[in-house]
Amino acid sequence: MGTSVRKFVTATTASAVFAGGLIGLSATPASAGEVCDDAYKRKYTEISSQWHKVVASGVVDNRRGDASVRESITADISASLKGGIEGEIGGKLDLAAAEISSKLGVSVEASASISKGKSTMIVVPAHKRVTYKIGIKKRVYQVYVTHQFRSCHVSNYWAKVTVADSYTETWNS
Repeated sequence: MGTSVRKFVTATTASAVFAGGLIGLSATPASAGEVCDDAYKRKYTEISSQWHKVVASGVVDNRRGDASVRESITADISASLKGGIEGEIGGKLDLAAAEISSKLGVSVEASASISKGKSTMIVVPAHKRVTYKIGIKKRVYQVYVTHQFRSCHVSNYWAKVTVADSYTETWNS
């Protein structure tokens, strides 16, 4: 008989604690004028990268040399590219290029140009043969913008940003 009394007291205590917990968890209703932080975030993702124009290309052969070689490469032709924004994301192209550069570690610009005769230095290590391309790459980024207003309403926007990259590509060949 002592066992059934203990079970009853334990069940009654648990019920009282559970009921009190529910009463303690009840929250006051949210006010209709809830205020959120005004937050504006952009996320960039590169969706394509292609050569817009190559101003110089070739091979520097240093396979017989015992030290690094520096060779000055001169642009054969001129090239220029102005970027653009497609979509309604707000802001300016210069701002988007600066954000892409800082967030993604590339050096892109709103517009770029290379004039004929401009020199670029290529360094080739000892006993290596290096192939190079110098020019302007057209990089296209998709930007996803989220804006949370003070009223807690959230707006999402997508757009494409095209930027220019004065680029030198080298690889061992």
